[in-house]
Amino acid sequence: MNMRKFTKQLFLTLTLTFLAFNFYSSAQNAEAIERAKTKYNKSIRYNDFQEAKSAIYDLIVLEPNNNSYLDSLAYMYFEFNQYASAALVGRDGLKRNPNNQILMQISAKSLDQLGAIDQSLKMYQKLYNISDDGFVLYEIIQKQYALKQYDDAMINSELLLGKNIVNGSQVYAQDASGNEIEVPFKAVILNLQGMIARGQGNEESAKKYFNSALSLAPNYALPKENLNPKD
Repeated sequence: MNMRKFTKQLFLTLTLTFLAFNFYSSAQNAEAIERAKTKYNKSIRYNDFQEAKSAIYDLIVLEPNNNSYLDSLAYMYFEFNQYASAALVGRDGLKRNPNNQILMQISAKSLDQLGAIDQSLKMYQKLYNISDDGFVLYEIIQKQYALKQYDDAMINSELLLGKNIVNGSQVYAQDASGNEIEVPFKAVILNLQGMIARGQGNEESAKKYFNSALSLAPNYALPKENLNPKD
């Protein structure tokens, strides 16, 4: 047989074999993906979150380039108070997509729960830079207050009060009996400003902020307590 003809036939045979194998593998992979998705959906339906988590891991292996599975896994870990795992999954997901706002938020909250407030602050700052979200800015102010970065916290609180989202927004807080009530977002910010002013050593300003918060939300427990601290 002519060597050139033999080589051409061999190449054609190998190509057809490779294509057939790829088609078979793709079909098998598609079936496995469908099985994993069915497993996940049924697990969620029956509140079996361990199996649901297992299904997500199967899907991550089967479709490693689908970043949405990491979002789901991080969220599931966070919901079940597995904050270290949530933060680790978030870290890996953000390596793939640094602007994933869902993973940024989960990571920031998880780091906060783990006591890594400085790392949580950095994550919230990254999130705010791309979202310009007033509630994210509030989280930043809280973390700066906790880290005793009082000047930065006060500057950001004034910036937050200038945002449109503050006017008319209601958030949940507690009354003196521990009941959940709705209060103006502005009242919560004013209370935090009072705490910041107290941290700066300005007690007179702190009381003004607390009283301003109470003028907007008379049943709001925190500014009442802050006006009359037990210690």
